[in-house]
This record gives sequence, C-alpha cells and structure tokens, in this order.
Amino acid sequence: MQRQPLPKFVDARKFVTGGMEIHAFKQVADLSRFTAGLANTSGSVDVDLRFFRSEQGFKCIEGTAIGQVDVLCQRCMKPMPICIEAEFNLAIVWTEEQAKALPKSLDPLILGEDEDLVLADLLQDELIINTPFVSYHDDAVCKVFELESEAEPVDVVSGTEEGDTRFAILGQLKPRD
Repeated sequence: MQRQPLPKFVDARKFVTGGMEIHAFKQVADLSRFTAGLANTSGSVDVDLRFFRSEQGFKCIEGTAIGQVDVLCQRCMKPMPICIEAEFNLAIVWTEEQAKALPKSLDPLILGEDEDLVLADLLQDELIINTPFVSYHDDAVCKVFELESEAEPVDVVSGTEEGDTRFAILGQLKPRD
C-alpha cells in the first residue's frame, strides 16, 4: 500500500460517519514540538488512523504511529537511533464533562463544535507521550565508556593527576585521612 503525505486537517465527524481510514506518513522535520526533544530532524513517521463509531456510540479514532528517530544518549550526549511506536484509542468529545464520562479504554480528544482536527498536532502529542524520558546507548556502544577506558587514572589518595578525567576534581575534593 502506497502511503501519502498526512493531510493537514480533517473533519473528524465526517470521517467517523464515513468510517474512513488514513494510511500516511509525515516527515519528522515538519513536527516542530516533537523535534524539540530529538537529536536531529531526520526521518519520517508512518501513521495509520481509523475513524469509527464504537458500540457504545462514541466517535472514535484508533491509531498507530511508528518512526525511527535520533535522540540524545544521556551518558555521552551523542545521537542514538530509537524506534518510537505509539498506539492510541481516542474518543472525540466537545466538553470536559464529556471527557470525564468516557470509559477508561478511551482517551479524550476535545474538539470545538465546528473545529477541524489538525492531524499533525494529534500525531505530535502521541509521539511525545511515547518518547522515552531518557535514553542510553548500550554499554558496549556508548562513547563515555570508550573515553573512560582511554583516560589516565587519577591517584585519589595522593591527589595527583596522571591524566585529565571527569573525576580528577573529585579526587582533589575528597578529604585525606
């Protein structure tokens, strides 16, 4: 199936009534809120959305978004690739009261009465929610471990530095007995 670019917006109510589906992609660079937490703006996200009315009568959007992006390793601060997979089940509501009345299986999507759904905003929200808060390379790959193994050791007992490492100052601050 050929994926088309994600439409900018849709009339969610009409899409629900028509039982529409969207199979699209969106460039990561076009998702500014999402890219703020990434190492770069490369890549794209595949998006599948299904609009339908649930058995309980709720207007729903079921979706998945999958993309390969680069985040920063929190040890070495170098880019590292991760796969983000977001699955979501939303019910379209118009008020906070309606949102509170939804079953636990549905998350609310509050739209104004005549408001179109901006798909990039929906996609960004779901990707941000599913991005890991912190990410680390595997120990065998991380550049921090390479730097530590190459560094000269510090004699913390005498306080003398044989090389420049992250821990040299800590050795100098440690009280000597």
